[in-house]
Amino acid sequence: MARKIKLGFIGAGGIARAHLHNLKGVEEAKVVAFADPNIDAAKRMAEECGLIVKEGKTVFVDWREMIERVEMDAVLILSPHSFHCEQILTALEHNLHVLTEKPMVVKTSEAKKVINAMRQHGKVVVVSYQRRFMSHFRFAREQVVKGNLGTPKFVEAFVSQNWQRMTAGTWRQVPKISGGGFLIDSGSHIFDIVLWSMPSMPTQVTATMSNDGAPVEVNGVVGIKFESGALASVVAVGNATDYLEHYTFIGEDGIIRLEPPRVMIGKPRPDKPWGVDWQAVEQSNMPQSSNPDRHFIDVVLGRTENESPPEEAMKVIAVTEAAYKAVKGGQAVEVRI
Repeated sequence: MARKIKLGFIGAGGIARAHLHNLKGVEEAKVVAFADPNIDAAKRMAEECGLIVKEGKTVFVDWREMIERVEMDAVLILSPHSFHCEQILTALEHNLHVLTEKPMVVKTSEAKKVINAMRQHGKVVVVSYQRRFMSHFRFAREQVVKGNLGTPKFVEAFVSQNWQRMTAGTWRQVPKISGGGFLIDSGSHIFDIVLWSMPSMPTQVTATMSNDGAPVEVNGVVGIKFESGALASVVAVGNATDYLEHYTFIGEDGIIRLEPPRVMIGKPRPDKPWGVDWQAVEQSNMPQSSNPDRHFIDVVLGRTENESPPEEAMKVIAVTEAAYKAVKGGQAVEVRI
């Protein structure tokens, strides 16, 4: 019989349901408890995954009590952003592996604490950047990293969402809890794809943002410079009427246009050096898709290397922090990692 990894959930909001869905097909995963300040939410999630609902045993108001009282191997941290650091560190101190939602933490200094604690306790920390496990993103990144586009020169990334209206009145627009607005929330995924795909470290950031009446930033344009001299532009629009997401990866010898899940690759035409031939990439030519939850269990069981570690999540936080500082100071800011 396969070894079961016993999992506790810290947070029983909407995102918990998505993680439960991912875990349904993972034979080695066993959910044993939920903790949430809203005990009714914890009870609903417990019922959904077939747990006997019993306060103090399978459902808790206090996540610390769950960690202390329940026998488990790992936790999923699905709470508001600013709570992540304490919860990750506490879980590691109790010799638990951790899968945490993005952003991993809200400060670079916190990211360093997580990395040090992970190494000290010899446990796994995986950050739930799901795009890393989707076939079209994996294909685009492989083309850049393997040099199939030549030397990377520029990356454009764009995301829009009706975020301001959807999150009005929630913790996501409370700076002390969220750590920021649209850029540190949905934008975290977009920053991660840019930084994950570029084989060079970010060194400098410029930015401009607007709150559009909200207590946190809603719209933002962020420029990133890399050690190699390559540039990136990240545009995040949080008061749009619809969700859009696309990327352009430009190298010396080719271009990739990614509008998930559609991928187009352009290669120079030998007869016309100023143009390219575009070709759609078939799904059969892309890597297989997975998800962070399945990957987490595989990493805990020692079956694979961690493809979304805290060392890389720290780059996202460092760039986000630098963007906020650039807006505040009105000038370019060095990225400190």
